[in-house]
Amino acid sequence: MVTERELICQLNYGTETVMADVVISQSDDCSVIATITPHQQISLISSNVDCFIESIPNGLSSLLLKKTPITISEQNIQLEAKLGLAELELQNLPQDREIVSVRMYLTNLFDPYYYKNNIKFDINIPGQPQVVLSAHTEGTISHIAEVSQIPYSDLEKIKKLVDSICWLCSFASGRLSAVARMEVLRNEELIYQELTSVVDITLNQGSKVIYDVDDLTQFIEHSYKYYQQIATTYNLNNLINLGLLAKHTPYIEVQTLLMCNFLEVLRYNYALKVGCPSGVFRQTRNNNFKWLSGANGGKQASFNEILTRFCDSNSIISGEFSGDFTNIRNEIVHTGNITGSNSLEKIQKYQDLHHFCDRVILALLQWNLVSGHYIPRNCPNNPNPAVLGVNRVAFTNE
Repeated sequence: MVTERELICQLNYGTETVMADVVISQSDDCSVIATITPHQQISLISSNVDCFIESIPNGLSSLLLKKTPITISEQNIQLEAKLGLAELELQNLPQDREIVSVRMYLTNLFDPYYYKNNIKFDINIPGQPQVVLSAHTEGTISHIAEVSQIPYSDLEKIKKLVDSICWLCSFASGRLSAVARMEVLRNEELIYQELTSVVDITLNQGSKVIYDVDDLTQFIEHSYKYYQQIATTYNLNNLINLGLLAKHTPYIEVQTLLMCNFLEVLRYNYALKVGCPSGVFRQTRNNNFKWLSGANGGKQASFNEILTRFCDSNSIISGEFSGDFTNIRNEIVHTGNITGSNSLEKIQKYQDLHHFCDRVILALLQWNLVSGHYIPRNCPNNPNPAVLGVNRVAFTNE
């Protein structure tokens, strides 16, 4: 299925400007393409000049494309251009106080999160409008997230709300979820549309951390507040993305290297944004840190010491950060290999490391406060041979 919109636009390239017929389309892989037919013959467009297209009011479409940078990929009678983002809006947008509804089309949330009797499920986050998720099969788009009856002035807040939900879903499902398309409606009239070329849509086969739709709903509703509190501090979206990348590569060395990078990002952001402001560390050159006081005052804080301090100071996963992880990090960074008597031992080392990193995120999101359930990365199947199915266990910090 392809979403298309026909427009008449002004094509600007360098100092030249021409009129053109334009078809904006978003295909099943969520790429956004503009097919441009100039009204007059033009010379080849150099890759060194800036190119833009912008709608001219006409009878073809009630929505007009805002000025949008493009990258020309093909030049024949027609031009084909790639767009990172296309924003189309009504010429006369509503007043801030006017009431609208929003639909957002999300990628990569597959079974069992939306095939539970093929029904909608509600996400009720305290202090936020209700978000209703429902199945929608369209290429890599699997859900529609709907928010009804909000002031138009709240549109940016809703975009941030759903984007945060996507990141929480991505961690929970092991599949990178994002907003591919947004529609704003006023009394069922489409007044604004946003098409986004989603990257990394192939990150769609990872193993889950959160088991089913009921756990997922609870996870989002509980964790959203804590996500907002710590996402910037710990660069949480990058940490989630590293875990997803590790789940989507078949090479154990690359998987391990990515999760060691997770630890590096955690170490750096904790030391810089928490340890330094609180007077525990001082940043030195090359992104290293020194202790400010205590028995080690003035000495460089090691990788192991900073991460141990992170665990202890947050009263999370106390004692679980193992020196073995430091050894694994040193091995993979310095030699490009993981020691082990066989491949199964190497895989177990990686899975233990990834399990620890998953638990870091769950602990930062305070999943223990509701004894929320999760699936251990290093033991995903029920260890009881008499019981088939996943190993769904309650999360604790202990």
